[in-house]
Amino acid sequence: MPYNIHGLGKKNEVHVLNQLPENSPQLELHCASGDDDLGYNYPKVGSDFNWRFDAWARTLFFCHFWWGDKDKAFDVFNHPLHCVEDAYQFIPEYTKKCIYKVTAEGFYLGYEKDGETIYEKYREW
Repeated sequence: MPYNIHGLGKKNEVHVLNQLPENSPQLELHCASGDDDLGYNYPKVGSDFNWRFDAWARTLFFCHFWWGDKDKAFDVFNHPLHCVEDAYQFIPEYTKKCIYKVTAEGFYLGYEKDGETIYEKYREW
């Protein structure tokens, strides 16, 4: 299992990048944890909606996404070592910056390595 030692001692971050096509319906999202409701947000195409937090063993953030007639809800953070529990096979341990790219094809989850973001398809719409 690879390790991301650059993440040690840092706050966790979740980034949601709106990479939907120009002139398409507005992306709407609502993200929250048990303690923090980040409200409804409407990021423009090409923008980055993000937040930082201290993660504990049971920290969980979910997001609900709407785009046109599509919607999807899932945990965007539920594991302090690799963003989400079901991403342990491709997100290195100790990754602190969880990057979601929202596209017309679905959701990609990524992490930074050597100045580049590595993505893998994570969810369909």
